Parts: sequence; structure tokens; C-alpha cells
Amino acid sequence: MSQTPYGGQYPPQRPGQPYGNQSYGQQAQPPYDSYGGGYEGYVEGPSEAADLPLASIWRRAGARLADAGLTWAAGFAVVFPITLGAIGVEKEGDPWSTPILVTTFIVMSVLPFIYEAVLLTMSGQTFGKRLLGLRVVDVDPAGEPIGMAKAIWRSAINNVVYQLGIFFFLLIGVTVFEYALLGMFFAAVGVLVSYLWAIWDQPLHQAVHDRFAGTVVIDDREYEYEEE
Repeated sequence: MSQTPYGGQYPPQRPGQPYGNQSYGQQAQPPYDSYGGGYEGYVEGPSEAADLPLASIWRRAGARLADAGLTWAAGFAVVFPITLGAIGVEKEGDPWSTPILVTTFIVMSVLPFIYEAVLLTMSGQTFGKRLLGLRVVDVDPAGEPIGMAKAIWRSAINNVVYQLGIFFFLLIGVTVFEYALLGMFFAAVGVLVSYLWAIWDQPLHQAVHDRFAGTVVIDDREYEYEEE
């Protein structure tokens, strides 16, 4: 084993893995980090993100309910009647007509998507998350603010993709084949599991939309920001 000009050993010795006992032509392999898709010590993002003050599931659920209540209330009070009036559908008309279903999808899915994408881009916090002291941050580099692309992608999965299956089976069920409404039930279960995924996910407790977007939700009250 050679010495560096500074007295250190080369190659660097990893704890518990002496290089001196390796056979000729073989190199000691550091432990594989399956989560990061690389070798432990070489993938900084996931390992550093695990040290962040991760948000509790209950507070995340509370923030989600607060945001949903806010956007849906505003949507059904303002956007819903305006949209129905613009497309010429009376509020007393068929509640299962295609225009009403499409308008409902806009209020319950598209409007929350715009709301969340804009606020996450600006600060990483929706009003619900700000109320409960939570923030969405990047996994790699750990704890950094998420950019516009990740904010839009995360919001699209969370609000549009999740609900596409529910509204698709609802539309088919009320217009073509009523037994398709069973598909709406299974789609709703799938959405619930996507949120509950954060309970058993390790090590970052990410919901499905967080895993796809490369984000994590932290307790903003406990996170120590670097002073500029």
C-alpha cells in the first residue's frame, strides 16, 4: 500500500474493509446502497435527506385536508357557477351530464393543481403547509428549495393524475356502463394508498408523488437554515 505525500494511505481505507487482505487483481467493494442506486458514500442526496426533520404523517394529512377544503370551497362557490354559465348548463340540469362532470373535474383537480404548483414554486409551502409548519424541499441536494419543474410535476401527479382514474370511471359509469362505477372505487383506493405510502416508505417517508418528483416534506419549524 503506497503512501501519499501527506502521510495518508492510498487507496483510502474504509472502516471494516482492509485492503491489505485482498487477493491480487481484486478490489474491496463498498456496501451497495440500494435506495440511491449507487454505492454508499457516493450518493449524497438520499443519505443527507434522511437527516432532515421529516414531517409527521398526521400534520401532512391535516395540511392536505386544509388545502383541499380551501380550493374546493372557492371552486364550487366561484368557478363552478361561472363555468356552467359559460358553457350554457343550468345548475338545475342533469347532475350527471358530461359538462357538469367535466366542470367538477376542473374544480376538484385542475384548480388545486394550479394553486399548488404556483405556491410550491414560490416558497415550497401551500397555505395548509404554512399553517402547520411544513415545507416541500428537494431530496438532492437535500433540503434545497424545489424548482418550478419539480413543483409543477409534483402538483400534477398529486392533483390531476390521481383523480383521472376516478373521474374516468365515473364518466363511463353514468354515460355508458353503470358497472364501471366499481372501477371508480378501486381508483379511489389506489389514490389513498398513494398517500399512505409515506407511512412505510423508508428512509424518507415519501408519498408516491414525492418519490416521482424527488421531493420530501419536512417540519419547517425544526429545520435549521443556513445564515447568509
